[in-house]
Amino acid sequence: MKIDKDIDVSDDYNFLDLLMQKHSITAKQLAGWVGRDLRTIYKYLSGELTIPSVIWRSIFDHTLDSAVFNIIRGDTAVIVVAPTNEDLSLDTSACQALLDMRLKQLELEKYVLQLMQDGQINGTDTEAIAKFNLAFPDMINAQARLHQAVIAAQRKFEALHARD
Repeated sequence: MKIDKDIDVSDDYNFLDLLMQKHSITAKQLAGWVGRDLRTIYKYLSGELTIPSVIWRSIFDHTLDSAVFNIIRGDTAVIVVAPTNEDLSLDTSACQALLDMRLKQLELEKYVLQLMQDGQINGTDTEAIAKFNLAFPDMINAQARLHQAVIAAQRKFEALHARD
């Protein structure tokens, strides 16, 4: 079942039903996820009650379905970064790979900024900018992975030293 980002969500209960079908989510599962009574979930699905944000958040958390996010996002350019459980300790090859990726990305950013310094966009510039645009989501994800790894390492350090 394909859900278009431009789906008419004036009847949110229909949209919720479509999402639940698409991801094989039962009303009982949803009730458990959000801590609501099963009868209340059925009232959301029938349109008797307005669907609260906790429902949408739970559906998104469990499915990462961009259609849910698009309800809020609309036409605003936004990149969503999923959390990672990746161990990026300083001694891992994943950390080095991430560092190498970020260095290449920084070089691309520098190149694009230098191209734009003359205040004009020409054919060469548009090709570089197109590459930059394609690489941008990966750049954001790499930065987010680095941030998450640093914060996780800090929390681990604090937990170990909290006993001291």
